[in-house]
Amino acid sequence: MRKYTANFFLIITILVLSACSTTEDTITVIQDAPRAVAVQDTVADSEEFFQLNIGVLDPITSFDPLYAENLSSQRVISLIYETLYSLNDEGDAVPSIATSVEISENGLEYLFTIDRNVFFQESQIFTAGLGRRIHAQDIKWAFERSARSGLPPHAAELLMGITGFENYYLEQREVFDQEARVLEEVIGIRVIDSNRILFVLNERDPDFLKKLASPFLSIYPSEAFAQSRDGLRNRAVGTGAYKLDRIEDDGRIVLIRDNSENRVNRADPPAINRIDVTPFSSESDLFQEFTNGNIDWIPEIGPEIMGQVLDNEYNILPSYDENYEIIRHPADRVTAFYLHEPSITPKKWLISRLALLTEEDFMIPGTITLQNQEFPISENAEPQEQYFVAYTENLQARALLSEMNGLVFQPSSSLVFFDIRIPTRRTSIYSLSSDSYHENSIILPADYWLKLDSEIISLFHRNVDGIQNSTTPWDLQINNITVIDE
Repeated sequence: MRKYTANFFLIITILVLSACSTTEDTITVIQDAPRAVAVQDTVADSEEFFQLNIGVLDPITSFDPLYAENLSSQRVISLIYETLYSLNDEGDAVPSIATSVEISENGLEYLFTIDRNVFFQESQIFTAGLGRRIHAQDIKWAFERSARSGLPPHAAELLMGITGFENYYLEQREVFDQEARVLEEVIGIRVIDSNRILFVLNERDPDFLKKLASPFLSIYPSEAFAQSRDGLRNRAVGTGAYKLDRIEDDGRIVLIRDNSENRVNRADPPAINRIDVTPFSSESDLFQEFTNGNIDWIPEIGPEIMGQVLDNEYNILPSYDENYEIIRHPADRVTAFYLHEPSITPKKWLISRLALLTEEDFMIPGTITLQNQEFPISENAEPQEQYFVAYTENLQARALLSEMNGLVFQPSSSLVFFDIRIPTRRTSIYSLSSDSYHENSIILPADYWLKLDSEIISLFHRNVDGIQNSTTPWDLQINNITVIDE
């Protein structure tokens, strides 16, 4: 294969410029001359090529880390982007983009040193398409962006302990007239120089470093938002081991290993050269593609596949044991169900029926927690013909709601999905989802009446070697994986 060398002799400068995007955001552009790199082929002539095909059940609709609201999206995000800190196999926080941290004696100041050998991936958002060196300002910009109006709150909720962040967040989201805003930045996030950034906390937080490992707090360049209103929605620019190559018409996402000199010089690359991530709308379709050999690995199986391949003790059935393997991860998908109090639909009959449920009534795999002990029972309440639930793509939620339809509503009524994802005036029930890691800091509202904790179990072919137990629900731990031709 031919290789081409780009001969650039650049004077390295760092300019902090302000520019206006096509949106109302102010964009801080860090112009740091990119390293002149050789454009490398996806795999060297002497290297064996490995491709891994992953099947997932959640839709992946955006490559913006702030919108990675389901676990499948977070799994893809974690391959493309990096965070200041990450979590090791024991769940301890270890440096990632940061090389070290100095914590003050009072535990309120965290001074991070950034690895200036970290480069953003090559992209057309940069001059000449070459990735640029990371700057401490990138971290400040990404974290402050999470507070802005119109964006999901999950990343911001992890940062509320930083001095001035809550005030900045509230002003961004509640003072709609931009001219009336007085806060230009978060005072507790201070860029010291190009490779050092200081965080000042309101009070001690022993989990602060672990919070920084969340995929919601991935680091990305502001230039992505200077060129397009969509920002990172349909493209991805991170510092991770893999970069987005393309999105196929069927929704399949093709990632290729970043073989640029910028990445190779940081660490030993993973063995997998290409990863195809295919979202499926049904478990039966996914399992069929898996059994046909078109999918190598399902990082998280849903209730239908669990019932197909596992016994009641979560052991793989003998009929599948010869060809497939499973790994049980010490992490859960958490799904909580709520009554929509503002609903105009009468709820007396519904609440009376829900009051009779017990944990033993449900057959779905997982741990059921009910908080229906105080529900009043109305003997003469009449059912509505239909009760509506806010739409969700979470298969655990859908499976439980389907089971509940038979337990509670039939034959007197029926439970019907609305076609929008937020509760309306006619919605009686809605669900919210999280995972056992984020539940420690981004807590689901406690007024749920039912909660399902579903164990995360991976299913893969025996020719996939190196899949490991993961303490974090989104971490695919690609570095040790190889695929052996059968």
